[in-house]
Amino acid sequence: MIIAIDEKKKKYLITGLINTLFGYFIGILNYILFYKLIGIFFLSLLNNTLSITFSFLTYKYFVFKTENKFFLKEYLKSYIVYGLAFIVGTFFLWTTLELLKLNIFIAQFVTISFTVLFSYIGNNYFTFNKK
Repeated sequence: MIIAIDEKKKKYLITGLINTLFGYFIGILNYILFYKLIGIFFLSLLNNTLSITFSFLTYKYFVFKTENKFFLKEYLKSYIVYGLAFIVGTFFLWTTLELLKLNIFIAQFVTISFTVLFSYIGNNYFTFNKK
């Protein structure tokens, strides 16, 4: 079975890869600069805020290209999608590791694949819904 990937899905995957790299490197930079000053909790909060904001902006302007006047509404909706993706991803990772007894490499790959799909659906039909 071949899955067709349209232009928007290709852009989503490429942008998602860029967002992931941004999150990874900004996390390291913030750790070097701020860990001793603010501790792990606030460092995590800072990293997540920057990563979600960067992802929101790249998806808004390069993938979904919404041009409405409800910027803050979309931004807050993106936090709902990422919050749910976090919860679902955590549960899915736990399930694949603890119940299905999958190897961590396979479990992580399956979980990331699932959360990418979940986030795409959430962003496409909820965050950036043009209706």
